[in-house]
Amino acid sequence: MNLDLNLLERWLTGWCLARRVPPPKHLGGGLVAEVGLPEQLRRHVFLEAGPELSECAAQIHEPFIFLKAAVDTDTMRRALPTRWTIESPGYLMYRPSSMNKSISPPAGYAASRELEHGIHAVRLTDSSGQTAALGHVVLNRESAIFDRIETLEPHRRKGLGSVLMHALDEIADSAGASERLLVATEAGRALYLSLGWRVLAPYSTAVLPVCS
Repeated sequence: MNLDLNLLERWLTGWCLARRVPPPKHLGGGLVAEVGLPEQLRRHVFLEAGPELSECAAQIHEPFIFLKAAVDTDTMRRALPTRWTIESPGYLMYRPSSMNKSISPPAGYAASRELEHGIHAVRLTDSSGQTAALGHVVLNRESAIFDRIETLEPHRRKGLGSVLMHALDEIADSAGASERLLVATEAGRALYLSLGWRVLAPYSTAVLPVCS
């Protein structure tokens, strides 16, 4: 699988569907999504940290507008003036095929599925009915985009992440998805690698700090 702007667009389109915001548009050699949230007004996504990203950055003078590129954090840092803050590294990850099996939740936990506005959610709850882990997947043609996957702190290291990912994968498999995409944190990357996903590229984020 080669990383190109089309793949980034498939990922970003799915992310927009999952967040219920308008789909991305092409702009200045990259992509732009109007998120419209107080903590994130807009995000610009680029394949590289090249002249297009630098030109875009020069036109931004307010916080809450994010620059993202499929490069490592050192490359992102070199491409931008020091006024930009580089956030923790991420990883664009890919899996072409089904995980081919399901995993039952451990004793004391139950799984449920929800569908709202085209967003599939899998929720794991504990014996008291409280949410222990939650993940989402959206389907865009033949792409399945996994999003907002989290196990709450009191329930970590119990295998719930694997249960969640397999359940989400079943949804993607039932829809005939031919690729699965997600952006992982440093902590999440190890889990996804253990489940047969692979890293396509690093994924870095920059934003202007909020002035006090």
